[in-house]
Amino acid sequence: MSSQQPRLQILAQLIPPLTYDMHKGDCGRIATLGGCDEYTGAPYFAASTALRLGVDLAYIICEKDAAPVIKGYSPDIIVNPYLRSTANGPHAGIEEKIAPLLDKLHAVSMGSGLGNDPALHRTVRWAIQAARERGLPLVLDADSLAILGDSPELIHGYRAAVLTPNAPEFDRLCKALGVDNTVEDAVQRLALRLGGVTVVRKGKVDVITNGDRVYVCNEAGGLRRCGGQGDVLSGAVVTFLAWGEKYKSQAWKHKDEIKHEDVTMLAAYAACMLARHASFLAYDDCGRSTQSSNVLEQVDMAFDNKFDQLLQAVKPSKL
Repeated sequence: MSSQQPRLQILAQLIPPLTYDMHKGDCGRIATLGGCDEYTGAPYFAASTALRLGVDLAYIICEKDAAPVIKGYSPDIIVNPYLRSTANGPHAGIEEKIAPLLDKLHAVSMGSGLGNDPALHRTVRWAIQAARERGLPLVLDADSLAILGDSPELIHGYRAAVLTPNAPEFDRLCKALGVDNTVEDAVQRLALRLGGVTVVRKGKVDVITNGDRVYVCNEAGGLRRCGGQGDVLSGAVVTFLAWGEKYKSQAWKHKDEIKHEDVTMLAAYAACMLARHASFLAYDDCGRSTQSSNVLEQVDMAFDNKFDQLLQAVKPSKL
């Protein structure tokens, strides 16, 4: 499996420069669809990561009972309690509430804190289709990946999608789709079986591939494997995907060096690099006591360490 790593100078071109001419939303509007009564931290980590990296608006679409808890975590995130579990009907009208929000987003992630409730999974199945119909870049993680194992046609051939399985999730996907997970190029084979979507297999190193090209991110990370770090990654991926949409629309002046079909893979790599570096910084500070909240607190420092010097040239002068 031959692999490569994109240059930082290329990744930095996806980042919108901050100027006094910008308006709310110019740096991206994203949403995280997930969160149930059992898992409230996961969507918060994803949405808060996006805000800390610099998107302007981050929404969480969650189950009704999860909303008050998530609202208490942060006043910066817009929390929409539109999802309904099996026990929390009625279920009519959910899609009509979510659809207008999807219309104004630049990217969406699904699965963080979703849980296994059948009613929630039905809504996510619809939301995947709705995002695809809109051409909306899409991150699928955690429990949303189980939906793909049963219905891979939902995502097959959709090259604006990024899947972020950990090792057990990857193995389950491979088994469901008849891919040998023991061979060296298993990640490529899975990506090809899904029609060229980008797959990020998280692990000691992160393997990122759309079946044609392979990136390996070996950025040093922390030694803790606490729950929630994958949600930080999801928030970073959805951020760079949103910025990629703004890049493709020429929202700011740039040299147009990045091919539009390369944006998804580059976004996934940039996110892996930042999430791993944030984990490293958190572990360096907290050691064995590191939690995902500590990783979240290092997201802005990780971004500055990797990109601040490259972005100096596009910083506006003071008024």
